[in-house]
Amino acid sequence: MDRRQRKKLQVQKSIVDVAIKLFIEKGVEETTVAEIMEGADFGIGTFYNYFQSKEDILKYALAEKISEVKRSLEELNQSSANPPQKISQLLLILGKIFEENQQLFKVYRNQSLSPIQPPHGPEFKDFLVSVIREGQEKGEFRVTIPIEMVTEMFMGLIQSAITSRSQIPFQENLEYKLDLFLEGLTEKK
Repeated sequence: MDRRQRKKLQVQKSIVDVAIKLFIEKGVEETTVAEIMEGADFGIGTFYNYFQSKEDILKYALAEKISEVKRSLEELNQSSANPPQKISQLLLILGKIFEENQQLFKVYRNQSLSPIQPPHGPEFKDFLVSVIREGQEKGEFRVTIPIEMVTEMFMGLIQSAITSRSQIPFQENLEYKLDLFLEGLTEKK
């Protein structure tokens, strides 16, 4: 990447960072392009070199988080971890990304924007299914539970931790649920 491209990415990142901060503080509707560009220390015209609207910034920021999840999936898929370790790491990666970005996700949910492909899209499901199959083939996971049920329960863990009213911190909550999930999934010896 040459210097010009790095500069463009730096300007774009600055605009996105300021915009997300303002969206969280004030809301998307109440935030103006002028406020974003003032905070980023660029002219208003520069905004339109990068984005068509404030909503485009929000979509861009969420797409970046989804790309982060996909990169993590690829790394995990290439790792030498066994299936139970992959399931554990996957859930903890998703939990960490959610926890670090829950305000962004909340702002996005509050907008009536066209849906963006979630991190639990086809690639995610394919990866999860392949890990479960591998675990079943190696005798590490029970074969008596249909894969569809296991994937549904796995997604339920994330949703349950996200919506939990427990006083237990999010990551710890997720780890407890993960332990219970793996206990029921693993083959009894």
